[in-house]
Amino acid sequence: MRIARFVFALLLTLAMSSVAVAQDAKPIDNEEFGVTITPPAKWEVTQGNEKAVANFKHRGSQSQIEVVGTKLMAQDVSDVFFSTFHKTLTESNFEQVKQEEATIGSQKGTETTYKFTHSGVTLEVVIFQFLRESTAWLVVGYMQDVEKEKYVEDFKSVVKNMKFKG
Repeated sequence: MRIARFVFALLLTLAMSSVAVAQDAKPIDNEEFGVTITPPAKWEVTQGNEKAVANFKHRGSQSQIEVVGTKLMAQDVSDVFFSTFHKTLTESNFEQVKQEEATIGSQKGTETTYKFTHSGVTLEVVIFQFLRESTAWLVVGYMQDVEKEKYVEDFKSVVKNMKFKG
């Protein structure tokens, strides 16, 4: 339950936050995961939670994109990692709207969409999860439902432009 409250608070903070610690929107090189993640145009690099490899915020909206990587001891435990993340959302009253197998760029995975309404504002959370070697990846987009069509291609561009070393 503590995890659910933490994720819920994190999601609301990300969705409603008007303050970002802005940096130049340069690609993020992460040596631990051997990946370079490029922010979309008009998005800035912001500080995310400690598990995020990259976190971007759109200038002019409250939309955010977060990339989380988790190294696994074995690939067959990826289901536990992914299902725990999704369970946290559903336990926090996020409604799953859609889930389907998807390919974004060269990555094959699962795309899931959730909705949550609070104080008359509907937040959509779009998640693309995939496995690469021994790392489970979550790319999570947070956006108001009325802005989703504007930013979903930016979300997909983050996945398409992920460059892995080796």
